[in-house]
Amino acid sequence: MADAQDLSAPLVTPVEHAYPVASPFSARLTSDSGELSALWQALEADPATTFHQRRVWAEAWSQGTGTVLQLVTLERNGVAFALLPLEISLAGGLKVARFAGTAYSNENTGLIDTQCQGGLEPVSSSDLAAALSQAGLAADIVVFDKMTTEAAGRPPFSSLPRVLHQNPSFQLPLFEDFNAVLAQINGKRRRKKFRVSERRLEAMGGYTHIIAKTDTEAIRLLETFFAQKGVRLAAQGLPDVFADPGIRAFFRQLATTRDSDGNTALELHGIELSGGDHAGEIISVAGLTIKDHHVTCQFGSINEEIAADVSAGELLFFRMIERASAAGHTVFDFGVGDQPYKRSWCPQRTELMDCYCPLNAKGRLAAPLIAGLIRLKRMIKTSPLLHRLASRLRGGLMVKAKPAAEVD
Repeated sequence: MADAQDLSAPLVTPVEHAYPVASPFSARLTSDSGELSALWQALEADPATTFHQRRVWAEAWSQGTGTVLQLVTLERNGVAFALLPLEISLAGGLKVARFAGTAYSNENTGLIDTQCQGGLEPVSSSDLAAALSQAGLAADIVVFDKMTTEAAGRPPFSSLPRVLHQNPSFQLPLFEDFNAVLAQINGKRRRKKFRVSERRLEAMGGYTHIIAKTDTEAIRLLETFFAQKGVRLAAQGLPDVFADPGIRAFFRQLATTRDSDGNTALELHGIELSGGDHAGEIISVAGLTIKDHHVTCQFGSINEEIAADVSAGELLFFRMIERASAAGHTVFDFGVGDQPYKRSWCPQRTELMDCYCPLNAKGRLAAPLIAGLIRLKRMIKTSPLLHRLASRLRGGLMVKAKPAAEVD
C-alpha cells in the first residue's frame, strides 16, 4: 500500500516555470495551489473526477507530510484543459512523479475538462513528455497509477503505455431501498449476521454507532484507528504504514478540514460500547470520503481483544451502508485491495490501470522494469500459493527486524 516516497523534502518557496514547445500543446508547472484555485475548483466539480484529485486532498498531503506539490496544467492553444497534482519521490536513484498522496488513495483520474473531450485531440506520449520536461518537472518518469479505465482512455493519458494495476477495487451499488442493496449480496444471510452481532453486543450492555461531529470527536476516532491498525498489522507481520508522523498529520488534516456546509473531508465512524465493563470503548472505526454520491471507505479497523466475537467491522459497514443508501448515495466503494470481506460485500470489481510517461533516457530504461515489477506484484497477489509464500517471507523479515526496531 505504501509506495516509496521522500517525506523529508523541505517545503520551498513556490516556483513557476513555463517554456514554449513547438506545438499547440504545452504545460505549465507551479507549486502554488492558490494561483490555480479557480481552475481546480471548476475541474474537481466534474463527477468524473475522483475525490483523490481534489484540492483538499492534495493540500492536506502537502501540509501533513511536507511534500512539495508539483502542479502541472496542460494547455491546448493557451487554454487549460487538465490539471495534474503531482509529487516527486526518489526510488532507487530514480525520480518518480506520481499523483499527490497516491500511496493512500484508491482510484485516480487526474483533473480533466471532460466537456471539451469531443474537440480535444489525443496527446502523444512524446508530446506529453516534451511538454512536462520543458515545463520544468524534475522527474525521470511519471507514473499515473490506479487510473480508472475511463480516465486512462482520455487525453492526455490515452496514448501512454500502460499495465494493469496489481490490485482491483471493489464497489457495492446503492439504492434508496436498502432491501434492494442487500438483495445483491444475499440479504437474508447478511441481516441474520447483523442481528447476531447486535444480540451479542446487547448482552454486553449495548452499542452506539457514532459519527464524529466535532474536531475533538474526529481526532478521538482517528487516534483509536491508528492504535487498532498498528496492533493488527503487527500481528500480521506487516509494517505499520500509518505510523509515520507525517501520514498521521495528513489524515488529521483531512478529518478537521470542513467545507462551506460544515462537512469534513474525512468522515469518521465508530462502534462504541454503551454499557458493561467496557463502556465507552470503541471497538471499530472507519473513515469515509464522499464526492458526487460516491462513498469511498479509506480505511477501517477493529479491536480484536474486546468483543472479538461480534464482527464489529461487519456491523459498522452494515450501519454505514444503510445510512449512505438512505442519504441517496449511489456507490459504496471499498477501495483498492482484494480482501475476503470486500468480495462478500461487493458484486462489482473494477480493474485499474497504471500509465507511465518516461521523460528522459533514464526514465525510458526504467519504464520496462517498473511495468515488470507491477506485473510481478499482480501475479503474486492473484496466485494463492505465491501470495502465501510472499506473506511468510515478509513476516520472517519483519520478525528479524523487530529487535532493532525495539532498540530504536
